[in-house]
Order: sequence, then structure tokens, then C-alpha cells
Amino acid sequence: MATSKINVFILFIFLSLTLAYSYPKHKEPCKTMVLYFHDIIYNGENKENATSAIVAAPQGANLTILADQFHFGNIAVFDDPITLDNNLHSTPVGRAQGMYVYNAKSTFSAWLGFSFVLNSTDYKGTINFAGADPILTKTRDISVIGGTGDFFMHRGIATLMTDAYEGEVYFRLRVDIKFYECW
Repeated sequence: MATSKINVFILFIFLSLTLAYSYPKHKEPCKTMVLYFHDIIYNGENKENATSAIVAAPQGANLTILADQFHFGNIAVFDDPITLDNNLHSTPVGRAQGMYVYNAKSTFSAWLGFSFVLNSTDYKGTINFAGADPILTKTRDISVIGGTGDFFMHRGIATLMTDAYEGEVYFRLRVDIKFYECW
């Protein structure tokens, strides 16, 4: 009987301490940065400048032209330059390497999986991203799921914004990165 009263008392103390601790409602980022990546998709005529290419398409589709109906079924891989400003001709600080999969039949949307491979005097390492990209939305958030080097075990949110585009050959994304876990 005395043992069960002690166990109940210990449980009560434990629950009281657990409930008394208030978790922060909004955590400030431990590190932020803004980078731009520039994607030039291969269209059959620009092999010298292309930084991405369609590697899979719906049956009967052309690998140099994005499919009709919201590009559904296209998969593209990329190795794009990353710059500190929105100028394609600025000195790159790294490369954006990965893929996007057009995955919706009713709107322009893609699933992204990619890494920023940074090798500059300011940053060395990788930042890894994954998530849905509803392309027609002005700003979109995707997850920062890890990193290496200066970004070892970092996690957070990257807000994407299409900064510029030229038809279906070139687009530039502004990537506003907020890290909430920094090691």
C-alpha cells in the first residue's frame, strides 16, 4: 500500500514538472542566408549552356520539350550554379544538384529533392532539401533536412520564390534559408 502511494506521488511530481515546462511558441533561426539558383533546361538547341535535362517523360513524349498537361510525368535532373545575387553571370558559390518530378495533373507542381554543394571562402559543405513545390504559388516552403561541413546536422525551412523565368528554358529561384537547428 505504501509503495503504491509513493509511486503515485512520484508520478504526480513527474507530470507536474512536465506540464509546468513551457515550450517556446516561436523559435528564432540560428542562421539565415539567401542564395539564388539558375536553371537552364536543355531544349535540344542549348547543350553548351544547359544546366538541367529531362531524363524521363510520359510515353511518346519528347525529352527536349516538357510534356503537356502541367508537365505531368516529367523528371528532370539539374546541376545549376548558385550565386549570392540574382545575376546568372556572378561568381558561383556552389552548385544546386538534384531533381524535380512534375507530379500533378491539375496544376503546375513538382516534388524537389536536391542539395546545395557550397565551396566558397564563406561556406563549405552541403545543404539538403526535399519537399513539394506548388510552382504557381508566389512563395513556397520546403524542408531543410540536413547538411555537411559548415551545415552539419542543420535543419530548417527554405522559402522558394521564382525570381525570374524565360518561357520553359530558364528560371531563377530565390532561396531564403532559415536554420532552426544548428550544431
